[in-house]
Amino acid sequence: MQFEMGFDFPGPVGVFTGRPWQPHATIDPDLVDRMRREVPLHFQVSDHLLQILGVRGVTEPKELERFFYPAIDQLHDPFLLREMDAAVERMFLAARRGEKVAVHGDFDVDGLTGCALLVETLAALEVGGSSPQVMPGFIPDRATDGYGVAERMIRQWASEGVQLLITVDTGAAAIAELELAGELSMDVIVLDHHIFEQRPPAVAVVNPRRTDADYPNTELCGVAVAFKFAQALKTGDPQCLPDDFLAGVLDLVSLGLVADQMSLVGENRILVKKGLERFNDRGLIRPGLAALLDISGLDRGFPVTTGEFAYQLAPRLNACGRIGRVMSALELLLTRDPERARVLADEANRTNSRRKEQDLLLKDEAIAMAVPFVERGDPGLVLSSNSWHKGIIGIGSARLVEQYQIPVVLIAVEGEEARGSARSVPNVDVKEVLDKCSPFLMRHGGHAQAAGMTLRAKDIPAFREAFLDVLRHEDHSGPIPEGYDLDLCLDRLGSKDVARLVRELDHLEPFGSGNRKPVFRCCGLQLQRPPSVLSGGAHLRFAFRGPSQPLDEDTPALGREFISFGTGDAWRRMMEKEGWQSRDLLDQRWDILFQIGRSTFRPRSGQYDPVQQLLVDIRPAAST
Repeated sequence: MQFEMGFDFPGPVGVFTGRPWQPHATIDPDLVDRMRREVPLHFQVSDHLLQILGVRGVTEPKELERFFYPAIDQLHDPFLLREMDAAVERMFLAARRGEKVAVHGDFDVDGLTGCALLVETLAALEVGGSSPQVMPGFIPDRATDGYGVAERMIRQWASEGVQLLITVDTGAAAIAELELAGELSMDVIVLDHHIFEQRPPAVAVVNPRRTDADYPNTELCGVAVAFKFAQALKTGDPQCLPDDFLAGVLDLVSLGLVADQMSLVGENRILVKKGLERFNDRGLIRPGLAALLDISGLDRGFPVTTGEFAYQLAPRLNACGRIGRVMSALELLLTRDPERARVLADEANRTNSRRKEQDLLLKDEAIAMAVPFVERGDPGLVLSSNSWHKGIIGIGSARLVEQYQIPVVLIAVEGEEARGSARSVPNVDVKEVLDKCSPFLMRHGGHAQAAGMTLRAKDIPAFREAFLDVLRHEDHSGPIPEGYDLDLCLDRLGSKDVARLVRELDHLEPFGSGNRKPVFRCCGLQLQRPPSVLSGGAHLRFAFRGPSQPLDEDTPALGREFISFGTGDAWRRMMEKEGWQSRDLLDQRWDILFQIGRSTFRPRSGQYDPVQQLLVDIRPAAST
């Protein structure tokens, strides 16, 4: 049995993802045996854990040591970043002279945390008994200032006597704005990670992704570049910042790295792991982040993980930048007043609730508009509406990419002008596609998987045709396969076996881009009953048949149910397409992809189960 999703590839595809499945790699048993002898842990670990490490390329003794015992002294030398020496020299000069210094961030979590980190760095900086005069940090308003560096603030700062401007997570493409700064006698340091074609006029452009970069880690985001700047200041003059300063801002760095979906390997893994340690210390977490955790309804009895960053904290901060008061989000990160933090966290929460309502409306409208184009086999989607808010079209684009596995551009029309947000699949560089469509765009920028653009409303039809034409000639072959780490035969395991494996997987954290939470495959299962619907049908709960007898006096692992989030629509579409009734599901055998992890749900009555099983994808078993 095979579900067709508009692409031609062999074999069955998943009901939820629309993708074929394939293992990430196959590990030689001899390699696992060698790793067992060299893994630097004081207790025995299972082959499952070693195989996952092997799949991810962590096999050598030094790699294993750094993986299990990351330390700040393992970070790269910040002066390996080009022009970092010039940035530090100019900053020290500003401190010695007592110059007025301004910080310009961006309206996403990366730009917010980067701005907060720099404001705290400058406020703590002292060189030879002198300090800079720090202006209040600034984040542009998406609706009034748009993307990039705000010209109005350049002029305002110049009138206030600012002599040095530092941009973070922005500035690499702000040629005209930084030229204006120079004309108004203002020097600029750019701390960014976005690709640029022409070097902006600045005294230093510190960017790990510049074409001449040779820094070992190209996956630094804006706040991480800002941290490397602070690290370089501390390296250049160990007395210029307090001894514990760098450790004190790792919470901001870790949040920004996760929210910007940077690869959590190597240096980034160290930064995020150390930042999480600070998050989980009740005496160290900053009031604003503590208030965000509380307002998110998280049980503080469980450790904060990158999952809370991605799904609880980041959306609330991003909502302020998309449809709310973005400066309130910056104040939330900087305030040391717990009462003020609670007020600001409540505002962020209410703004996020409004954002979610708008997201759902936009998604429903966009899917209805997309269906005819998907059915005719278009290689991408370009959809527009004058009822969409430009602050949430990026989220909508990402959701349509998840659903249809093709590049998507959603455009919010405002009179004669329109703002678009593009998201892509891994095998299509949407920035390159937009470059080829530039005659129809007023401006555009971004990277391979996400980009933004401004265009005239009247040019949308021509842009759509150009975009689709470029995609038709791109060298790609449909959906990227859904990868999994290992086969895990749940029908041969007990519930305690799975609980032990969950505890082992804790050693692989933090999870995120580049270090995904492990995905397992189990084949040939039968359903106990049709899936139960949750939250009005948005989510599903699955129960599979387990062995009739207990395994070694343990409850069978398949006794646990699986939760699947946001997949109700995909399941219903499959049922309608196949013409199946509920009873047909029970006669079918199924292959599944799933994840296991610690449960953070404590029932008011009954026994607490420490394990949660998440269904990632499901398909009719290949043998049937």
